[in-house]
Amino acid sequence: RNSSSRSSSLEREKNLMKILLIGDIFGTMGREMIKENLEEIRTKKGIQFIVANGENIAHGNGITNNYYKFLLDNHVNIVTLGNHSFANHDVFNFIDDAKNLIRPLNMPSGVPGKGYVTLKYNQLTVTVFQVMGRTFMSTPLDCPFKKTEELLNSTNSDIYICDFHGEATSEKIAFANYFDGRINIVVGTHTHVQTNDARILPKGTMYMTDLGMTGPLDGIIGVNPTPIIKRFLTGMPVRHIPMETGPKQLNGLIVEINELTHKTTNFEIVNVVK
Repeated sequence: RNSSSRSSSLEREKNLMKILLIGDIFGTMGREMIKENLEEIRTKKGIQFIVANGENIAHGNGITNNYYKFLLDNHVNIVTLGNHSFANHDVFNFIDDAKNLIRPLNMPSGVPGKGYVTLKYNQLTVTVFQVMGRTFMSTPLDCPFKKTEELLNSTNSDIYICDFHGEATSEKIAFANYFDGRINIVVGTHTHVQTNDARILPKGTMYMTDLGMTGPLDGIIGVNPTPIIKRFLTGMPVRHIPMETGPKQLNGLIVEINELTHKTTNFEIVNVVK
């Protein structure tokens, strides 16, 4: 019985695709957490595929080519962006050639870059895409629901993974429920606060409202609290100063997907603090 049990356990492991999704990587401390912890998480947990949000990796303000390559060198398969996609002008020098970098799919036509990537993993076709919410967001955007519908109708993948970059929890939850059973994983980014609602929806979609943030623990969404508090007290504009000292965190979610059924079999919240 023990031999049979081990055999069936190994068979289950063999058919599992373990995916790590990492919340917004913010500045120097976020990069440090990736460099210091990602390899250990990857090997210890048996991670095979990594998606990370990198729109704040350049000192909390966009992404550069060097930092994009840094993430690829640390085994990140797909890097997603968001409303800060074009905050750092270096992005214009490489975004059209970056095969593993995506900005929101529902940005207007003519915007540089692409909104999704389709690639092969083992025998599976995997499509990773990002949409951005319109509630409380100032960026001009097409409807994320309609653009996603168009994507699903025009691609044929075994697994779809969506990074929903948005402010409103209601919009993220509505999106996930609308596409429940049609998108394998829907996870939120942007608020930098990890939510306690990771779950498998009734028709099988793995969902979490926000992955959280990888970077400073004691800042206000990554920056020094003092100017932010002043802004709330006075209403005056202030300069955002990224936190460079203190405790750090790495937030994310591990999802196990059965490669034969394409269903989520298990998940684990990641919240590393050092």
